[in-house]
Formats: sequence, C-alpha cells, structure tokens
Amino acid sequence: MVEYLTKTDIIFINKKTIKRHGGNFMPPNNFLNEAPLDYLIDIVNSEIFGEPLYPSLSDKAGLYLFNIISNHVFSDGNKRTGLGAALLFLQLNGYQLQDDLVSLFSIKGNDETISTQPKSSNQILLKFVLEVAKAEVSLEKCQEWFEQNIIKQ
Repeated sequence: MVEYLTKTDIIFINKKTIKRHGGNFMPPNNFLNEAPLDYLIDIVNSEIFGEPLYPSLSDKAGLYLFNIISNHVFSDGNKRTGLGAALLFLQLNGYQLQDDLVSLFSIKGNDETISTQPKSSNQILLKFVLEVAKAEVSLEKCQEWFEQNIIKQ
C-alpha cells in the first residue's frame, strides 16, 4: 500500500526547511497559492476508470516536486519543499535517490552537450530542481528523471 503525504506534512517540510536554511515564513502556513496544494493532495492518488492516474512511485514523486515548485505554493522555499516532499514520499515507500544520479540531459531525447553537464550527483540534483523552477522541465520529464534515479532502500 502506498503512503501519501498530507497537506500538514508538506506545510511542515516548508516550515522546517525555511527554519534550517533561511528564508521568509509568513504565518500561519506561508501560503502564496494554497489551491494548487489542495489539488496536489487530491490528484496524486486519483484514479480514472479504476486505474491510477499516476501509477508509479516515480510518477507520484515527480508530481509532488513539479507541482509544489511550478505552482509557487509557498511564499518562500518552494524548490526545497518540492524536493523535500518528493524525497520524503519516496522514503515512506521504501525508495531513495541512487548515489550516482543520471542527469536529465543524459536521458534519451535530449541533446545538451556533455561539456555543460553537471559532474556530481549534488550538481545534477541542483541543476534539475532549478530547471523545474525555470519551467524548462515538463511534468513528464520530471517523472522520467525520478524513474531513472530512484532505487529501493
């Protein structure tokens, strides 16, 4: 059975990441756009004609990250919160990011040159999250990235 994050979980991640890494938190919940978070909570485990709309864990992790970042749910900390939510979701379900991450641009269908590709997993992760924030990555590519980069714990 898949475990999902609650709205309270995601608010907690945002609050803790701002407290730990800095930023502005506007009480009570730091919302800039609350409706997309409510939508995310509803859609992540939705079904259509009895089939999951987002069937795999990588689809769901990508949805958490992409929606929180792209919809600017919070007034600050969206990138960190989106990543934190995706990682916590994976952890709750027995998965994690692999040690040697695959760059988005190493995935079939992208032709960025090797010389501009990040070298370390931390650089790959940072570049990926920033590209999601700049709207350079679609939801489908985001989900594909997670599919290529998660492993069972």
